[in-house]
Parts: sequence; structure tokens; C-alpha cells
Amino acid sequence: MFSFEGEKIQGSQNIVTKFPGLPFQQYKHTITTVDYQPSGPVRGMLVFISGNLQLAGE
Repeated sequence: MFSFEGEKIQGSQNIVTKFPGLPFQQYKHTITTVDYQPSGPVRGMLVFISGNLQLAGE
């Protein structure tokens, strides 16, 4: 899930599609944490990645 200005975008393809439509031209993303744990009875995995989105000039 990617959250931006209250909008939640879910799924890797939807997130990748969202980036070109954001209201700025240049940005840098930095991953700050990655956490994961086993999930569900069929050996699933829950992954949580957080980070920062920095605009050009900031």
C-alpha cells in the first residue's frame, strides 16, 4: 500500500502506475525500514516497508 495525501494505492502495479501521475517532476525515494513476518497457514509472508519521498529542492 502506498499512501499519498490521504489516497491509498494498493498493489505493486498500481503503485508503479501512480508515480508518473504525481504532481511533481523530480523526487527521490529512500527506504528506511523493512520488516517481515510469517503470515497465514500456507507459509505466506507479511512485508512492511517504510520510507521517505523527497521532492527536488527540499
